[in-house]
Amino acid sequence: MHKGVLMMRTSAVSGWARAFGLVGVLTLAGTAGAQDPLGLQRRQATRAELEEAVKAADSVAPRVDEKTRLKLEAHAASIRQRLKNGDFVPGDRLYLNVLGDSSLTDTFTVKQEQKLALPNIPEFSIRGVLDSELSAHLTKELSRYVRDPKVTATGLIRVTLTGGVGRPGFVTVPVDMLVTDVLMSQGGPSQAADLPKAYVKRADKTHLDKKQFAEALRTGRTVGDVAIRDGDEIIIPVTSPNGRWGMTWIPVVTSITGLFWIIRGNRGRRTP
Repeated sequence: MHKGVLMMRTSAVSGWARAFGLVGVLTLAGTAGAQDPLGLQRRQATRAELEEAVKAADSVAPRVDEKTRLKLEAHAASIRQRLKNGDFVPGDRLYLNVLGDSSLTDTFTVKQEQKLALPNIPEFSIRGVLDSELSAHLTKELSRYVRDPKVTATGLIRVTLTGGVGRPGFVTVPVDMLVTDVLMSQGGPSQAADLPKAYVKRADKTHLDKKQFAEALRTGRTVGDVAIRDGDEIIIPVTSPNGRWGMTWIPVVTSITGLFWIIRGNRGRRTP
């Protein structure tokens, strides 16, 4: 009897701790310029994680100040919309790899009404599908027409790299690609790159400031982890022609990237 009461109380305290933790995250995010305290934009977020974030926000919102409450409610509403509509809209590109089937291993574009058309297979909907659910959803759909399909899939985005990078310009990358690998795929930082001041711009606003971008590089975050989207611009300011950052940073990036993939076991990552 007492044990049951204790377990209930412990569970309640744990739930409230998680909920009030969101408020702390929200406050810190506001000072850092982040716009996503509940992890809304993180592409690899699972349905369970997003649903838990909504529940926690709903539970704590009535007990905070009005400004914080409005922010929590707005982010929770956005998550609900994401759970309903999914992560893919018309015009998005997906890279599919179907083991042993070259006709289905290619890049495909999401059509109107969030439908996907593949060779010799009727159109089907991906409305409501999250990025983290994409491979499983496609496996289920293809299993109706292909025996025991082995499917991996990822969304693709097009970003621009400008400033102190070996090959400035547009590049298309998968959302599960490391941010460090995005830079290295374009020749890495130039000798004149002022990498500590690099940031990500979205339209006329800063999406990731220099501290957030540096943290993404340091911790081995993916494009999806930091919610980089189609049309975003990675800007690497340039110092003097004999700047030192580009020469010293390349081996550091290589080491970080190698260590990350050793830890991760290089599982499930495919680059078109």
